[in-house]
Amino acid sequence: MRRRKKKPLLIGILLAGVVLSVLTFFVVAKLFLMEDEPVEVTRVDPKQEFIELLAGHAQQIQEKEGILTSITLAQAILESDWGNSGLATEGRNLFGIKGKYQNDSVMMPTKEYENDKWVTVDAAFRKYPTWYESLDDHANLFLKGTSWDKDKYREVVEAKDHRTAANALQKSGYATDPDYANKLIELIEQRNLQAYDKIYDTIISKKAMHETGSPKLTKNTTIWSSPPKTKGAKKINDIAKYGNEKMNIIQEMKTESGKWYQIKEGSKTLGWVNKDVIRIRTP
Repeated sequence: MRRRKKKPLLIGILLAGVVLSVLTFFVVAKLFLMEDEPVEVTRVDPKQEFIELLAGHAQQIQEKEGILTSITLAQAILESDWGNSGLATEGRNLFGIKGKYQNDSVMMPTKEYENDKWVTVDAAFRKYPTWYESLDDHANLFLKGTSWDKDKYREVVEAKDHRTAANALQKSGYATDPDYANKLIELIEQRNLQAYDKIYDTIISKKAMHETGSPKLTKNTTIWSSPPKTKGAKKINDIAKYGNEKMNIIQEMKTESGKWYQIKEGSKTLGWVNKDVIRIRTP
């Protein structure tokens, strides 16, 4: 009978274990699982987001017209306060260009440097549908100049580096701020915007090949008209659609971004793919 009296003690131990497990669960949940617990996340840099939003369009302008991307970006940043100014938000006007755009404008106060001091005046500024039209209009101003001097910004357009372009802007009288060029240069070099002036990769080498291979699944199976970041490069197809079909590799190109193969199926040249997309077959 004495041994049977130990059962309540055993049950008590088991219950204590259950209670301890439940308490442990709630402690862990409080520490790690509760919704109100702050979670460490990767923070997005809104300034870099602004740069990336404009960079592609600015590079298209540079490719077509020659105006350095770094100058376009730096001016947009400086004059619109990273896209946060009233003129940038209400008028989508990044560069403070005055007047009307397609008969649309917005009135805004602005500071002008007159008689060796800053004064605030109200003026009509062009109102654009999006920031991209603002970039285009800014480029158009540089290309066409003013009604009294069509070559006013020629030195800016022809400049091959950001420092020359910034000083040419100052010389042209684009801005009334006497320290405008230095501000642009400092901003460009601080944010490494000059890196965006390099639109194309340098081709390191190119040679003929006579190999066969088959596609393999990777993250990027795009077929390009020319290797990415080279002039005229466009996405034209996807090698994944060919399954395991045999391909002929007819050329290899090395660029700053990597190694690329030009592939051919039968008599049809398909385009260029990353080397990691093709598994070369051994005899």
